[in-house]
Amino acid sequence: MSRKTILLTVIVLAAMTGGVFICKQFNRRNPDLSNLKPAYVVQADELIKEFSNNDSSANLKYLGKIVSVEGKIKKIDRDQDGYYTVVLGDSTELSSVRCALDSTHMKDAAKLRPISSVRVKGYFTGFEKDETGLVGSDLKLNRCVIEKQNK
Repeated sequence: MSRKTILLTVIVLAAMTGGVFICKQFNRRNPDLSNLKPAYVVQADELIKEFSNNDSSANLKYLGKIVSVEGKIKKIDRDQDGYYTVVLGDSTELSSVRCALDSTHMKDAAKLRPISSVRVKGYFTGFEKDETGLVGSDLKLNRCVIEKQNK
């Protein structure tokens, strides 16, 4: 075989391998969290308190992990695109746990009512600290699913 044939074969194989990889990445789906086990199961008030006491160590502990949080619903927000965010925590406190529901589980949000108790599981994505003390700190979970609702 000549050098041109070998080089052309290598280029074609590399292009095909790259095409398959790109196709797989483009069509990749996130796993449904309802079937995954959480790394931590905590109460919303305890989670807020843990971040209030030492946010850097709590961030290392929870960031990027699946967390199941149980607490009272402060409110249920719905944005202009129809996506729901369930806000958990004590209604007398400013800080809260904000759980953005997974788009495939939006129908579960219709059953929720403020002041009822709920357990939500999602990826912990961050902590927004309120340095002023005027609006409260927010802990954020994304791609959440409703695990259990109590009345």
